[in-house]
Amino acid sequence: MKKIKIKLFFAVLAFAAVSLLGSKVYAAAVWSTPCGFGNFRGESYLSSPCSSSYNCCLEAAPVKKTVKIKKLAAPKPVRITKAVKPMIVEKKHISSYNISARINNIHFGFNKYTFTNRDIAILKKDASFLKHNPNIVVQIQGNCDRRGSEGYNLALGWRRANAAKVYLEKLGINPKRLKTISYGKEKPICTAHTSSCYAINRRDHFAVVSK
Repeated sequence: MKKIKIKLFFAVLAFAAVSLLGSKVYAAAVWSTPCGFGNFRGESYLSSPCSSSYNCCLEAAPVKKTVKIKKLAAPKPVRITKAVKPMIVEKKHISSYNISARINNIHFGFNKYTFTNRDIAILKKDASFLKHNPNIVVQIQGNCDRRGSEGYNLALGWRRANAAKVYLEKLGINPKRLKTISYGKEKPICTAHTSSCYAINRRDHFAVVSK
């Protein structure tokens, strides 16, 4: 009788062990799915409106939002303009002849070195020209007519040249720009023995010596 009880005890114990082992195997066959729990057949163990776990996963998948990218307008073409070079105006070089022509001579009465009103007006114009051309240096040449001795005419020519220099200095011309010399009667313009020729030769001539 005791042997039967012992056998029965071991049989119950073996049955319990087999049952426990079977539950573990069954639990291993069940896994979690995105839509609930299912077994190896794909059957869902949660109540779901999906007919199968596959359809459920399709419906539960997140919806991707489409972003519309605006097309950027093409940039406007840029006009490239050529750089305009500044116009360089070259200053024309004035020859000594042209400068001397712009400085007028003055004339004197017989045996005199004073100025008439006409001579004063000419000297003012000459001074204005010299102020606008500050690099010009002028030689004032005193001249006489052929009458009288050579020595007397040389001295008279100096007085005439110096008189013009002093007046131009009063008008604002730097004395360093004014040179004087006397030619007396050595350089006549007119050689005829007439009063009109004598009047032409009694003069101060302005010659440009440097610029």
